[in-house]
Amino acid sequence: MASTVEDLDREKGVGSFRPDYVRPEAASALPMWPVTGMIALMPLWFLFGMAGFTWVIFALPMAASLIRRRGIVVPKGFGWWLLFLVAAAGSVFSIDSVARLAGWTLRYGYYVGATITLIYILNGRAGLPSYGVIRSFTWLWFATVVGGYLAFIVGDLSFLAPAGYLVPAVLRENDLINTLVTPSFADIQDIIGFPVPRPKAPFPYTNSWGSMLALLTPFGLMALNEPRVGFSKNAVKIALGASVVPAVISLNRGLWLSLGLGLIYAAFRFGVAGGSRAIRNSIIAVVFLVVSVVATPLNGIVMSRLDNGHSDGDRTELILDALEGAVERPVFGWGAPRPNDRNLPSVGTHGQIWFVLFSHGFVGGIGYMGALLSLAWRTRRQPTVSGMWAHVVLIIGMIQLPYYLHVPHQLFTMLAAAALAIRLQNDAA
Repeated sequence: MASTVEDLDREKGVGSFRPDYVRPEAASALPMWPVTGMIALMPLWFLFGMAGFTWVIFALPMAASLIRRRGIVVPKGFGWWLLFLVAAAGSVFSIDSVARLAGWTLRYGYYVGATITLIYILNGRAGLPSYGVIRSFTWLWFATVVGGYLAFIVGDLSFLAPAGYLVPAVLRENDLINTLVTPSFADIQDIIGFPVPRPKAPFPYTNSWGSMLALLTPFGLMALNEPRVGFSKNAVKIALGASVVPAVISLNRGLWLSLGLGLIYAAFRFGVAGGSRAIRNSIIAVVFLVVSVVATPLNGIVMSRLDNGHSDGDRTELILDALEGAVERPVFGWGAPRPNDRNLPSVGTHGQIWFVLFSHGFVGGIGYMGALLSLAWRTRRQPTVSGMWAHVVLIIGMIQLPYYLHVPHQLFTMLAAAALAIRLQNDAA
């Protein structure tokens, strides 16, 4: 039977700081390979057109391992997430076409798969060390930086991946599924007066790339402070510096905002905790980022992007449409994004909070926000550098709520970081 991590604390007579002690019978090792296959090998799955499906596929062996295990623990406040899952399940009754049903099924698979990943990493021990999880995400961060430079080299090259030949034509009518099986490396867009290749690989959208670079950068910073992760500090530092160029040229204001605020938050928390080395590294990172932008030609690109917010009006209209739709169907929502008659992107596709409210109603929105707030609050007390960076991943993800989607890559990354933060919090205690 699953227990909350605080319930197990009370059984052992320990304080609230130690949130996830596991009963002895639950201490058998969970294998590392599903996590490695899901995360570290994501660039390979991208090339095969499987990047959008492997999150669910690798959650299946995780679930099989958990089923055979006794004494599974879940974070306290897990009921908020269960409320969201119920609301998302109920929204299927609003689906009105085969293509939308395919998209709904895949998204719900993401929710369940991310849930399994959270519980799996939280309950992992000897066979699933925390530094192994950090290593997998650091590999994906390296691949994301490389993907940024591939945008400059191969441009908007796209192709029908092997998985695309296996997906029936009726399912490819769904925009999400069609995008997943047709990988491309960039979108060439004229936003600031001249064409710019905005990176995508190894993710399906330019916004996904920007969102994930922000969420994955803390894992690179973890690798600097955790020798067991196994990466050269020089290699990590070079990648951190190299990431600035594609980050700026991506013209992704959401990336700049969420990562910038995340670094500032981290510097503040490290300063309060008295971690001189960590705060020094955070300040150096912020100063390097500012100097790299202000004192180079990248400054012109940034200023041009800030002066050309041509999409802001469209986003506002989409947000208002999403809220109107949520009011019209407040309990379970519309099940999936819907097209509008103003030649704009589908309603519910710009911003996870608006997507959840429109697709799964106010019940789903309350559950989703309650779960993230609960996880962020319960992981805030981190005595280790890596634990604090894992907590910062959640903060960055919450900053992105109004303008980025979380499915699939971001949600898995955030919930994995939450599980990692709880484990590191407990291990230090």
